[in-house]
Amino acid sequence: MKTDPVTLEIMRSYFNAIASGMGHIIERTSMTTFVKESADFATALAAPSGQFYVYPQSIGVTIFMGLSLQQAVASCNEKLEPGDIIITNDPYSTDGLATHLPDVHVFKPIFAEGELISYAWAFVHCSDVGGLVPASISPLATDIHQEGLRIPPVKLYRRGKLNRDVLFFLNNNSRVPGLNMGDINAMVAAVNTAETRLHTMARKFGSEAVKDAIQDLLKQGEQRSRQVIAAIPDGSYTFADYIDDDMVSSVPIRLALTLNVKGSEIVLDFTKCDSQVSTAFNLVTNGKPHSFMLQGLINYIISSDPYIPVNGGIIAPIRVIAPRGSVVNPEYPASVGIRHAITMRLYSAVLGALSQAIPEMVPAAGAGQAAIVVLSTPGNSGARDMAVVEPMGGGGGGQSDMDGVDGIDHASGFLQNTPLESLEQHIAVIVHRYELLPDTGGPGLHRGGHAIGLDFEIIKPGSIVTARGLERMNFQPWGLTGGKAGALGHIVMNPGPNERAIPKISVLHPESGDIISIRSPGGGGWGNPLERDPGLVVREVSDGLLSIERASEEYGVVVAELVNDDGGNLYTWDRLATEELRAKRHRQCAGVVQPLWQFGEAREQYEKRFTPEASDTLAVLLQELPSSLRWNRKQEVHKLAARLGDEPVTAAHIESWWKQWS
Repeated sequence: MKTDPVTLEIMRSYFNAIASGMGHIIERTSMTTFVKESADFATALAAPSGQFYVYPQSIGVTIFMGLSLQQAVASCNEKLEPGDIIITNDPYSTDGLATHLPDVHVFKPIFAEGELISYAWAFVHCSDVGGLVPASISPLATDIHQEGLRIPPVKLYRRGKLNRDVLFFLNNNSRVPGLNMGDINAMVAAVNTAETRLHTMARKFGSEAVKDAIQDLLKQGEQRSRQVIAAIPDGSYTFADYIDDDMVSSVPIRLALTLNVKGSEIVLDFTKCDSQVSTAFNLVTNGKPHSFMLQGLINYIISSDPYIPVNGGIIAPIRVIAPRGSVVNPEYPASVGIRHAITMRLYSAVLGALSQAIPEMVPAAGAGQAAIVVLSTPGNSGARDMAVVEPMGGGGGGQSDMDGVDGIDHASGFLQNTPLESLEQHIAVIVHRYELLPDTGGPGLHRGGHAIGLDFEIIKPGSIVTARGLERMNFQPWGLTGGKAGALGHIVMNPGPNERAIPKISVLHPESGDIISIRSPGGGGWGNPLERDPGLVVREVSDGLLSIERASEEYGVVVAELVNDDGGNLYTWDRLATEELRAKRHRQCAGVVQPLWQFGEAREQYEKRFTPEASDTLAVLLQELPSSLRWNRKQEVHKLAARLGDEPVTAAHIESWWKQWS
């Protein structure tokens, strides 16, 4: 390292202040609720190599840290010069820097003494970039061209002057161009401010010292990441998790991986992961390490070393094997709008594999969704108003030392809720309920986080509701080390005596006065629920988050309800009855080996019928086919499997059917 430790820490503080300051500029000057309230944006500084060397963890979305600008720079058809600002939203030409089309990225090259020393980068989730539906993202899109305008890396500003041709195209391919440009201008202000402040640093310390500090921070991030990885026992750990389905068939999307740890390096092998699908559940990575594949590992490393420099050096010891044409490395023109559903399930899958090596250090599965519910209403002069109703999270997974967080999964990356007062000011809607739901956290020594319920009423006729990322409606978030699975999510129209359940929302055309009720999943529990402190159980009953019946059934705690002098209810627990009930439950479990994970009934039944060995075999065989045919073949296999009745589908069945097709 060329920079002494004290100077490096000072420089790191300067860089962090610049990158965080960019985020505050976007937060304060953006126009849409989804950016300024829900915080779906990010800012960072990148080295000339494209790696982020400083990535704030206190503002905006935190899950882009391991991405790189390298391919986006290479794909730009003009040489970069001072004053340029590049804009892009295209996953395929940027190695997945842009992960779906509404995520619009800008970055600015920063020069000192005629030499490139850094990039300033920002992204926001724009409200609409065209496509099939308002807000652009439909789970049912079958190729990326249905998802809106693709912007390859082009100059929005050339030598400091706005490129009005690009602006013309942007504005004519959005339902809400004014909102988009308000958010894009906020990013432009952010990267321009970063340039000014980096120039100040270069004058203060010298441009060579700034360049050396950038490289040293990346090296330090890598070295400390290796120290954390080296503490994980060497071994090969496999795990799989599921997306409920592709929203066309009932076939689940299986995300399988093998995590190989050796010394200070990790290889994530996705060879047995499902093939790319025909709907929008794909993640573009071009087969390279990508933050959205690795976020579970990244968060583990950052949690294990809270003082590590948060930058791209953290992922340097991690390699991936991701076959082309798989759901984690799809081929163009696969649609990608719901890529965050894949991201959140990969988060759980990586932690599931890691839990075999270090179960005390890994949480149970969280809700596994950050569903974005969007309302579009008729506006003035033929235009439409649009706003994110809420980013619907769910309960976090329980951990070895604490309960899961209520209402938000740790995989969501600090995405914030939209204040209801702000929402109702921006668009015609009435929110009836937004609350935690009782009996939804997975039971455990440390229970899973409670789910969220949202009820909102449609005011204007002609309104349209879209949603993306609604998940865990079939397969529950799993519990760990004796903890039980969390509750499933579901959706109801007009809750009450005549309510009706509705499936996952792609595009919904409700009538004026309809109430849509969305209930998210709860987090999985960690540890044996019979060992939970009875006092905590009683407190949850008192708070209305746990029923007396569930306290007895899941925790073995007998709760008594009393009436105080004011006529209110008080709750306590019967010590003797509780001890007797728990002793009985322990006797019933004596000699029974508890699995490391508890997946819930639906997954257990599915894997009894369609065994993991059969899924592994099928995933490998499908790679023999062109990528465009693979998902259809998996659906054909499931149709054949249905003919077997209750007989399990094995690897031998798959191989036999494959020979017939050959």
